Amino acid sequence: MKRLILAAFAALAAASPAAAETRIFSYDPVSPDARRLTGTGLTFLFETRMLGGGKVRKIMATAVPASAEVKSVGVGALGKGAPVGPGDIYEIDAEKAQGKVYVRAFCPGSTRVWLAVGTLRHGRDLKVQVLGDDPAGGPARACAEMEFAYRGEWRLGNGTRPDPFEDTFDSNLRF
Repeated sequence: MKRLILAAFAALAAASPAAAETRIFSYDPVSPDARRLTGTGLTFLFETRMLGGGKVRKIMATAVPASAEVKSVGVGALGKGAPVGPGDIYEIDAEKAQGKVYVRAFCPGSTRVWLAVGTLRHGRDLKVQVLGDDPAGGPARACAEMEFAYRGEWRLGNGTRPDPFEDTFDSNLRF
């Protein structure tokens, strides 16, 4: 019995990378911070996880061609006592794409910015907390709390990496 359970677990673990897929969800701003910082909203490119949600790879302005790559980090990157809400923590890569623009816009005065992103689920609204490094050297500080309403999912074509500035948006997914 023990071998059967171990074999099933090994098969599940081996299949999980193949089960992951790239998806893109767009969100409309709801909170004042979200409207002020994103204009018409944000779009998230992410890899699905076996148990739900996703690992964010890129954030994009919904209405204009501006994007930033993000990397997953642990809560320890923020420093002891940082005000972190629920969700996975990502650091905006200021060296790629328009990352520096996002850093300056989301948290003026900071050189590093992190996003605590809630769970990405089809049809569900999203909360994102923005944190920036403290110029005085303390733990990360809260810069903004953004709330978004789910807008829809981008329809992906031939299995290539999606580009929302070229791919078709499926507006029928909004309920």
